[in-house]
Amino acid sequence: MSQQERVLVKHAVTGRTLLSSEYGLAYSFEQNGGLTRLTIRGVTPDQGRQVLELKSELNVFRFEEPEGAPVVKHWYYVGDNPVEYDESTGSLTVTAEREIEYRPDQYWE
Repeated sequence: MSQQERVLVKHAVTGRTLLSSEYGLAYSFEQNGGLTRLTIRGVTPDQGRQVLELKSELNVFRFEEPEGAPVVKHWYYVGDNPVEYDESTGSLTVTAEREIEYRPDQYWE
């Protein structure tokens, strides 16, 4: 079975998408103790500045989209954890302290 996955970084207050892997951004996740570190590569300076300006109001989502199976949605709570942007490498790193996983198909039919 083939599986696709995508990541979104959104402004929690307005719901505006700030970054999306659908636009060709590469990303990786790393677990470190109780924290999850998401690194997104290919972030432009303008995008990096926007995210940093709103870093206390971020929602991070990861969608697992297996072919022929329901979507699994992961929400990562950033809170007061570090959000860092390195303009020289175009890398944005978001640290989240909690993850909530759920399947939307279990709530809506």
